[in-house]
Amino acid sequence: MKFVLWIVGLFALAVLLGLAATVNNGYAILFFPPYRLEVSFNLMIISVFVLIAVAHALLRLLSLAVRLPEEVRQFQRQKKLKASRHALREAALSFFEGRYQKAEREAARAMEDEFAVENRALALLISARSAAQTQDKARRDACLERLGELPERLQLARHMLEAELRYEDRDTLAALSAVERARALSPNLTSALRLELKIRLQLGQPEAVLQLTEKLLKADALDASQARRYRVAAYRQQLAALVDGESLLRWWGKVPQVERGNDELLLEVAERLSALGEADRAASLLAERIPDSEDTALVQALARFAPALSDERRKGLLRDAEAWLRDRPRDAALLFALGSLAQTQQLWGKAQSYYEASLSVAPSLQATAALAALLESLDKPEAAERYRQQALQMALAAES
Repeated sequence: MKFVLWIVGLFALAVLLGLAATVNNGYAILFFPPYRLEVSFNLMIISVFVLIAVAHALLRLLSLAVRLPEEVRQFQRQKKLKASRHALREAALSFFEGRYQKAEREAARAMEDEFAVENRALALLISARSAAQTQDKARRDACLERLGELPERLQLARHMLEAELRYEDRDTLAALSAVERARALSPNLTSALRLELKIRLQLGQPEAVLQLTEKLLKADALDASQARRYRVAAYRQQLAALVDGESLLRWWGKVPQVERGNDELLLEVAERLSALGEADRAASLLAERIPDSEDTALVQALARFAPALSDERRKGLLRDAEAWLRDRPRDAALLFALGSLAQTQQLWGKAQSYYEASLSVAPSLQATAALAALLESLDKPEAAERYRQQALQMALAAES
């Protein structure tokens, strides 16, 4: 339809021009001494338009001729840039495919003719990470140095990559330094906080671990179970640094109630207290938790602490444990603990009964060996030998 309209328009214009030419009967005189030329005014108008068109065409040709070298350079540059960005895409794909050597080669090609600093930074990041995967540390460090020459706005990615690479290299101090530089640029970057949390834990800085855990928990960057694991790990580090029972108990009182309910942590606290000569207090901590816990390790620890307890504390624990037994009559670990407490208290008959009851519920090497030793001390060599043989068979079966 447009084509038809153009044709009709052109014919209409031609008709109008023809009519105008018949109406205009004037002429123009061109005087070039000693010559004088008379021409139709219509021809004069057409000649002027033709002259303008020819002049314009000549000027365009001249402009194109002058600009031709630059056009060629631009074309070549665009061709190289297209190849460079294709190489960058190939490098990214190869990296995620796990073809790290190819990724490194393509990233190097991408940097040859690339002028956009963002793309150069991306190519260097891919190259550094690929070099790290192929254990080419010299190449990796060279890429990191080149990244450092780029504008400040691109340094966050460089610091985060360096932190991850140093952490993987087990160079925790260098990794921490890189993380701190990243956090200086973006203080609340959760990926930096998570990495710093791992580093601080490795460096044995429990106070910083607890602070970072709370910060990440508030930012929803850690779930409750992860946060609890980090807290427990931090408390274990703090526990290892305590050197006397009083300071340990003061510290334990400051630990949040939810963490004090962690049986593994409580057991470590009790073991530490016992090692510091506070077996009675360690047993008291265990006795507070055992009625509400199903963890047999707590009861087994109580049995181990029995020889180090005072007579008064041992008697109290015997009463408590017998009360627990009413609710848990078939708890083999509790029966064994009662046997250990009774034996240490020189209640030989009770000890033998509890050991035998423990074995009747769940035979164990520990209870069998303890009963054999007790019977030996009671001058019952035949029974003691029978249980010794049973203990030996259990030990051999456990090793095979």
